[in-house]
Order: sequence, then C-alpha cells, then structure tokens
Amino acid sequence: RFTLDQATALAQRAIDSTRDDLPSQINRIFQIALQREPSSDELEDILPVVQQHGLATLCRVLFNSNEFLFVP
Repeated sequence: RFTLDQATALAQRAIDSTRDDLPSQINRIFQIALQREPSSDELEDILPVVQQHGLATLCRVLFNSNEFLFVP
C-alpha cells in the first residue's frame, strides 16, 4: 500500500508543479524520480500507457525500475 500511496503522491506533485500538459508532467516525474528527462523513445512509449492508465502507473513503473533501485 505504501508504494501505491507514494506513486499517487508523486503523480499529484507532477500535476501540481506543471502546466496541464501530459509530456511536461511525465518529464517532471522522470526528473524527480531518476534525476533525468526521458529519452524521446521513452516518452513515445510511455505516453499512450499514461493516457490509458494514468500518471501513478508511470510512477510505480519507475519505482520498480533498476535505475531507481540501484546506484551505479
């Protein structure tokens, strides 16, 4: 439940801190979670998923990504 709540909170933070533009919100989530912007390929792949399932789903995906969990 904790991860779901944090994903929802991160999604809301992105919504609150950006204009009402989905690519900007996705960029903000990447910046907060991974300290980088998504590549053009990542953004292209992610956009339809977020449109269908919401920003919180993207947050959960990033929280479970290898890049988020491990420091190189």
